[in-house]
Amino acid sequence: MLNWICCREQDFANYLQMNDYRKAIELALAMEQPGRLLSLFKTISTNEFEQNSLTGRSSVDEAIRTLGGTDLAKLLGFARDWNTNAKTSRVAQGVLYAIVKLKSAEEVVQALQDGSRAAVFAGGKTSGLTLKELVDALIPYTERHLARVNKLVQESYMVDYILREMDDGMFDEMDVDVEVEESHL
Repeated sequence: MLNWICCREQDFANYLQMNDYRKAIELALAMEQPGRLLSLFKTISTNEFEQNSLTGRSSVDEAIRTLGGTDLAKLLGFARDWNTNAKTSRVAQGVLYAIVKLKSAEEVVQALQDGSRAAVFAGGKTSGLTLKELVDALIPYTERHLARVNKLVQESYMVDYILREMDDGMFDEMDVDVEVEESHL
């Protein structure tokens, strides 16, 4: 069993190195490793951003667009969990945005239903996720993150204002010094 896991982890690393994000995403979902998936999405969002891509890479967009059933439900569950932490919320919001843009509402609902059925068949090892549970979990944290970002934006305006005022004051004093020096000549 340990050998199989090591081989799969090596496969994941190989897929990343080859930029085969589709297979890397599918493997991380199959192995149920949200941490690896999170690092993949972080890497993609911080590296060169492709134009006209929702996630930063068109191949990742395509992988999300073609995800089906239980894999999409797992990804939504991972994004819900990532959204609870301010450090990982940016990635979660990016993944959720891509899913909303690339999948229809019917596909999301069907995937969550498929995920719930798979959880029942798995003997209760993993819990299924309903649309209501997903939305109820996402809303409060998303509102909290939005409030935090809005506060940062307001504080940045204050910093800009203070810096402008400091610059005006410094240049005014320099103008006075220059005028005094010229009058002594």
